Amino acid sequence: MTEQDLAGKVAIVTGGASGIGRATALMLAEHGATVAVFDQSRANGTAIEEELRALGAPCAFVEIDLAVAEAIAPAVDDVAARFGRIDVLVNSAGIRAVDPEKGRAGLFDLDVETWDLVQAVNLRAPFLLTQAVAGHLVEQGEGGRIVNLSSSAAFQAKWCSMHYAASKAGLGSLTRTSAADLGPHGITVNAVAPGTTMTPMLLVSADDDFLRQRAKKGPLSNLLGEVAEAEDIASVVLFLCLPASRHLTGQIIQASGGFIV
Repeated sequence: MTEQDLAGKVAIVTGGASGIGRATALMLAEHGATVAVFDQSRANGTAIEEELRALGAPCAFVEIDLAVAEAIAPAVDDVAARFGRIDVLVNSAGIRAVDPEKGRAGLFDLDVETWDLVQAVNLRAPFLLTQAVAGHLVEQGEGGRIVNLSSSAAFQAKWCSMHYAASKAGLGSLTRTSAADLGPHGITVNAVAPGTTMTPMLLVSADDDFLRQRAKKGPLSNLLGEVAEAEDIASVVLFLCLPASRHLTGQIIQASGGFIV
């Protein structure tokens, strides 16, 4: 890999203003890509935009609520019009939408509004984004890369929130079926499934020490006994966006330190 592997490429990263999305946006920019960050947080979006510009990377922050289906296709079209093309989509945005103090949300903890919101952001939005971006990729005729952020929760029965796990399991199916539809156009579609990772989503309900102990011992421990940093996951996403990964598609890469094997 070189720092210019993605020179001339344009990437959209959802949830790109924090956590794994932010780390991914920075790595893509470091490898030469122009990056459009889709995020709901204006404050975080402005901050990542400044970081990207400090790297000398062309970039844009798009303030968007991915729960609003009608906002997605126009936002993608605007990026294509502004930068002249789209080459990469990283669907990193994800929510749990439950009170952090409650921890795991099971069958009797959920209402239909929470269920629908999580499915809208975690599953429907990636579908609509894939559909919109793939339209541009097919028209360009030069292939492309789509990477979805799944979760180890998609492969669990216990110790995970039902609505979140269901959305991520659905994302796995979307990954495989999209790969089948888009393969003839030279477009690869893959997913990365992290385990315990130092991200704002987890840190609102647990501190660093608790997460590190969880990774070492107990039902959520992994084979390495370590918590991942956002950059650990972003580096896997980056690889799936590079020319070196051109023969990988329809795969869900387990990046959980061996929690899921």
